[in-house]
Amino acid sequence: MGLTSIAIIDDHPTLRDGLASLVGGVNGYAVAAVGTAASEILSIAMHVEPDVMLVDLQMPGDVLKTIVRTRGLAPETKIVMFTASDRVDHVIAALDAGADGYVLKGSSLEELLLAVEDIKAGKTYVSPSLSSKMIQSFRQKAETQRKRVDLSLREEQIIRFLSEGLPNKTIAIRLNISEKTVKHYMTGLIQKLEARNRLEVVMRAQRMGLLPKAAMERTSNFH
Repeated sequence: MGLTSIAIIDDHPTLRDGLASLVGGVNGYAVAAVGTAASEILSIAMHVEPDVMLVDLQMPGDVLKTIVRTRGLAPETKIVMFTASDRVDHVIAALDAGADGYVLKGSSLEELLLAVEDIKAGKTYVSPSLSSKMIQSFRQKAETQRKRVDLSLREEQIIRFLSEGLPNKTIAIRLNISEKTVKHYMTGLIQKLEARNRLEVVMRAQRMGLLPKAAMERTSNFH
């Protein structure tokens, strides 16, 4: 079985050169090329044709856009994001762009090579700690959607006024309804959003996507 050729694209020379030394010292692996910017990803993939590229997400140039192009023009080369960012949205964006794996800097050499082998075998690899974060994020989104409620136009109006810190009497005047009717809507909103008070009505509405962020910023004036 031949050597697995690796290309390392990272704008931090100490890390890049150190990683190249470590990987190159492992039996069965050879570092075929190194690069320092997103603009080199496609060129190295097409001209060097490494088996696997280790690419930093956060370096000069549009990394994700270049990965999309590389995936189309050099589909045989596998791409592993090797980066410090542990943001779930970054992981998803990288995989959507065509990356085959996502490994955090700070991971052991053993984990990095495990990722390389899994990806060579046609699998997708994500660092275990990130996999847990992704699952938690998806669960939270699913829970938010499950709890999402529909509000009437009047309820939306009242929540908007609540976010501005307006008392019931002022809300009643603004909507040309009685203060008693406002209190009735408030009781309904507290039950519907499973809130305990007026502020929590606004907080839960924003969390469920029922209130614009701009309105949420005004809750600092809410009493």
